[in-house]
Order: sequence, then structure tokens, then C-alpha cells
Amino acid sequence: MKDSRSADLRIANPLIPADAGRNSNAIPPLASSGAGMLGCAGLSLLLGLSYGFASSAGLNTDPDTSLSALAWPAPAIGVALLWRRRPREWPVYLLAAAVALALVGPAVGQRPTAIDAALAAIGLAEVALGAWLGRRWVAPDGQLDSSGRLLLFTLLLPVALSMLHSVLMSAVLRWGGDAEWIEPWRRIYVANALAMLTLVPALLTLGSPGVRAVFHDRGNWLPIVCALACLALAFVPHMHDEVVRTALTLPLCWAAVRSGMLLVAQLNAAISVGMIALTLGGHGPYVEYGYGLWTLQVDLIGIAVLSLMLAVTIGERHRLTLRLEQGRRFESLGFLAGGIAHDFNNVLGTIRACAEIASDRMPAGSPGRAEIAQLERETERGIDMTQQILLAARQGDPARGCVDLGDLVDEVMQMAAPLCPAHVRIARAPGAGGAPLLVLANRGQLVRAVQNLLRNAVQATRTRVTLTVGRQVSAGQRHGHFDVLLGDPQAADGARGWVEVADDGPGIDAAHWPHLFDPFYSTRLAQGGSGLGLAIVAGIASGHGGFVGMRTHAGRGTVFRLEVPLFDAAATQGDAALPKIHQHEGVTS
Repeated sequence: MKDSRSADLRIANPLIPADAGRNSNAIPPLASSGAGMLGCAGLSLLLGLSYGFASSAGLNTDPDTSLSALAWPAPAIGVALLWRRRPREWPVYLLAAAVALALVGPAVGQRPTAIDAALAAIGLAEVALGAWLGRRWVAPDGQLDSSGRLLLFTLLLPVALSMLHSVLMSAVLRWGGDAEWIEPWRRIYVANALAMLTLVPALLTLGSPGVRAVFHDRGNWLPIVCALACLALAFVPHMHDEVVRTALTLPLCWAAVRSGMLLVAQLNAAISVGMIALTLGGHGPYVEYGYGLWTLQVDLIGIAVLSLMLAVTIGERHRLTLRLEQGRRFESLGFLAGGIAHDFNNVLGTIRACAEIASDRMPAGSPGRAEIAQLERETERGIDMTQQILLAARQGDPARGCVDLGDLVDEVMQMAAPLCPAHVRIARAPGAGGAPLLVLANRGQLVRAVQNLLRNAVQATRTRVTLTVGRQVSAGQRHGHFDVLLGDPQAADGARGWVEVADDGPGIDAAHWPHLFDPFYSTRLAQGGSGLGLAIVAGIASGHGGFVGMRTHAGRGTVFRLEVPLFDAAATQGDAALPKIHQHEGVTS
């Protein structure tokens, strides 16, 4: 069974945010998540083992590789694990990791307890600081899907955080008796920078439905096979490192063009781990020609930066193309609506006026009065349809006023309740309380938009539809990830009020995503659907300078969010054109 709501403009398939408490796809609390406890144990073990080897040869491995190969995965894995977790869960992870460090450190090294404690503290601090920087300044949802986000990620984690980590680690090792400071510093820094660039993006996208779709697409198997074949070149005798680097770069570029960030992130991590494992095993040109592991890691950093930037740039260009295509479709509909709807309204108005005159002239009880009344009702329906077409085509600039979004949602729920099937329950999620949520909007159009979202949710749900209202103070603090998005919430200025409509239905099939907000697109045309519902929502959102987004998960329901600007009393003080619109006023469009 497929959800009938369908389409849009910006289509993404990354991870569903863990901190969106209203989202049914959110990651469950640590205490009730077996996967979370397993991840916590894995993080603890990795941190304990890796930092246990930080100042010793470890496993009979050369000291040059113990610092840069054995310690490098732990901080990146920790950052990726905590990034999408709620901060209140972090202490449990970090405490478990600290216990593992305390137990493992003395068992594998001959260092004083103070050195072990300092190394453990640095490792845990890097994990926590890296996760906080990523959530606060890069992307709370873990999506590195724009050039700006990727640049911030690169500067904050692989560059700044890895630099701080390596300096502190080297200082502690020097304090513990190492004669050198520069050598440990450069090995630790390059290893951590590589891990942040390759492992963090791969782990952030590993569990997303988009990644599963990428690997199920047989067209993506060829670049994956080519990448593995290029790794095998390391076993060829007298193979120069330039040839290996070039060969590894080509399938990554191919993957970036074909599938974007999702496939490139996974291949980057696989290539980095594979090349380091081969080098540690004594194979490849970096061993044969004596370049060493450090040189390999520097080369892998260059390959990772190139492929990630290429993937993000191609993804942005693709989204821009989709926006332009969607804009052209709406523009064409606008020309059609503008040329026909107004004239058609005049024709319908004439018919309605004649019907009213005929009804007034007919005696009471006349057999023809019922037909005249039916004619008037159908004329009203035709006029309403032309208004919906104009809304879907984004014609005109609606008059806006101060609207209480909470009261509006309550009103829509009261109107919808009598029309709902008996097995469907409509509820409003408890809000934060406090002052009313005032937005700058045309009340009639906003009511129509919420009604359309609620009607679609009722048709798709199994048992329950939940409406939630809230506010966002800035674009940088938006936590929602959307599979389909009309508009760019990151580019929106100012505070926003939003309403979410969530159902527990089967979800929306990905095949419908590209057409979700297209006019006249519906999977319920046979049941009388017009295909204008979500197109009207998109037109209203665009006309108000807001956006509409959708996130869904197969078998777990769908969430639609509509955002519009908050009412700014200071900015509109003295403006008579922005009155407060009260609940008793009619729905107009």
C-alpha cells in the first residue's frame, strides 16, 4: 500500500534526526535501545584499546604505526556515534568509555597512571567536543549536503579539533618521557584528520534508508567493484603510488556523479581502511618504496577532500536543477491560471447571479427550485476550484495579519473531527506553553493549508494523527531533516512558527517523492482526489516566504511540516495593514 500524497523539489535521503522528539523515526532513548547499548560498548572498547596503545609499541607493531594506525579510528567513531544522540545521553556513553579506558590502559602499557588518565581524558574530551561542534555549528541532523556545511565540518573537526587533540596528546607523551614531540604530533594529527574526513561522514550516513537504496541499485555496483579492483593494485609488484592514487580517485569521482555523497562517503571509508590495512600488512607501493604510513594517510586526505567536495557540489547542482524545473512547472501553471481562471470566474459569477434571480422569481414550492439550488451549489464549487488553482499557481500576494497558530490548529481540528472515520483519532501534541504563537500570515490561506495536510494524514493513517506547533528562532537551529523539501529552511531569515502533521500510516513510497507537490498529481484520482491539495500547501508556503517539508519511513508514518514567519510586533508597529485576525473570521483565499 502506498501513501497517496505525492512530490517536490528538493529530494534528500539522509538520516532521520535523532533529536526530533516529534518524529516517529527518532532514535529511541539509550536505556531502551539495545543497539544503543551495543554501540556504547563498542565505543568503550575502541577507545580503551586505541588509547591504551597510544604510547607503546602495542601488538608488536612498529612505533611509527602504533600512534597513527591503532589510535586513529576511536575519536571519529565516538563523534559519529554521539552526533545524532541527544546530549543528555552522552554522559552514559562517556562514562562507559572512561571505565574501559581505566581498565584497558594499565593492561597494555607500562605508563604511569597519571599518563593513562591524561590520555583517557583527552580522548573523551575530543569525542564530546567533536559531537558538540558538529551539532551546534555544522548540522544537527548529521547531513553534510551543502558546500557550507562541508567547509565548516572540515575546518572544525579534521583541522581545528584534530590539531588540538594532537598537540595535547604529544604534550602528554613528552611529559611521560618521550624524547620527541614533533614526530608524535604529526603522526597523531594526520591520522585523526583522516579519520574525521572519512569515518565520520560514512558512519553518519550508514544507517539511512538512502544508503540501502544506493547499494540496492545495481547501477552503483560497477563503481564499487572498480574501487575494490583499484585496491587490488597494491598487490602488483613495482606499482607506483601515483598510479594507485589516480586509480582510487576515478571510481570515487564516478560514484560522486552517479549517487552523490551517500556512496562517496562509504567508498572513502572503505578505501582508507583498506589501504591502511594493506600497508600494515606489508603490501603496496608505500611499503615497497619506503614512503611509510604517514605519507599514505596524507595522500588519502587529499583524495577524501576532492571526492567529498565533488559529491556535495554535484548534489547542490542537482537540487538547483530540480528547483528550476519545479519553478518552470509552476510558472506554466500560473500563466494558464492567470489567463483562464479570472474569465472563468466571471462566467461562473454570471451563472450564479442568474440562478439567484431565477430562484427569487419562482414561487415557493415550485418543482424547479431544487434544481436551481443545486445549480447554485455547483457554481460555488466551480468558483472555489478556480481559487484553489490560483493558490496552487502562487498567484497574487495575500493580505497578511497576526494569526495565533495554536488557535488556528485547534479550529482546524474541530472542523475535521466530525468528518473523520471512527477508527481515526486526531490529537494535538502538548506544547511548551507560555505566550501565544503568533505568525504573520493570511488566516484563510493558512487554514486551508493545514486542512489539506490534515485531510491527507487522515486518509493515510492507521489509527492516529498528531498535530504539533512550535517555533524556530533561527535557521541555524533547525533540527528537522526532510526527505522532500520545497524551499530552503537554511536560507530563511528570522524566527519561524511551524505546524507539523504526523500520521502512523504506511509512509510514502520514494517513487512519488519527485512529484509530491506537483499540481494534479495524485494516487487517489479514482477516489475523487484532485491532486491540488499539496500543490496548494506549497503555493501558500511560497507566498508567505516559508517552506514545507516531508519526512517519511516505510511502515512508520509520515510527517509534514509547514513553516511561516513569526509576527514581529516591533517591525510592524503602526502598520494598519497587519491587524490581528480573529478566529471568528471566515476562511478566504
